[in-house]
Amino acid sequence: MDPRAAVEHFHLQFLRLLCAGPDKADDAIKGDCNLRFFFGSVRCSEDLDLDVARVPVRTLKGRVDKLLGSPALELPLRARGIRIGASSAPKQTETTQRWKLALALDGERVERHTKVEFSRREGTAEATFDAIDPGFALQHGLQPIALPHDPLPVAIRQKVLALVGRAAVQARDVFDLSVLLARGVDAAGALADPSLPLEAAVERAMELSYDDYAGQVVAYLASEHADMLGTRASWDALQLQVVDALGRARGGP
Repeated sequence: MDPRAAVEHFHLQFLRLLCAGPDKADDAIKGDCNLRFFFGSVRCSEDLDLDVARVPVRTLKGRVDKLLGSPALELPLRARGIRIGASSAPKQTETTQRWKLALALDGERVERHTKVEFSRREGTAEATFDAIDPGFALQHGLQPIALPHDPLPVAIRQKVLALVGRAAVQARDVFDLSVLLARGVDAAGALADPSLPLEAAVERAMELSYDDYAGQVVAYLASEHADMLGTRASWDALQLQVVDALGRARGGP
């Protein structure tokens, strides 16, 4: 199995079990995995990020530790040539709980590393339960399981705020916005939120170069898409699309 696909397969198997119990409504998949599993992004995700509400730190730690050591996770991973090697839980606070894992893959000498991180929020009430993209599920030999995740308006808001709020502007935020904005009318409606710093988002998006895109995005594209989307022309078109959408939403040119 391709190493990046193996990491994603681990994420899916982990989520399948995590969200099968009575506490599933307390979680919400966000970030890169949300875009990949539900919105058709072709950019692979190295880490799994979720929001969690209400669950005490000790309870969540026990739940995740038990899951990571369970045969219910180990056996389907092993069937795909994946084994969980070293794991640690280096951060366990009231706001953030993080696990780091090394995945050993059959036929690969170098382990692949991934993180599972929960951010504790006041609530995950905006999360919706939807089936993961059927084509994506098929790639992993899974049925389209329903999982809790951030819906389109929330994902767009998060990406605009990330584009503006990071210390160093990231081309991946512009790429991700292009994926989300391609969803049409619902996406345009999400940008109508008057609290969004759209003018600052336009300025930051324009700071980025093709070199930024090549290093931060193209290197993480699914292999079958890298040739088509990895060109300078693709970046120019993508950047213009996002800047234009943000500019129109703020009422400017």
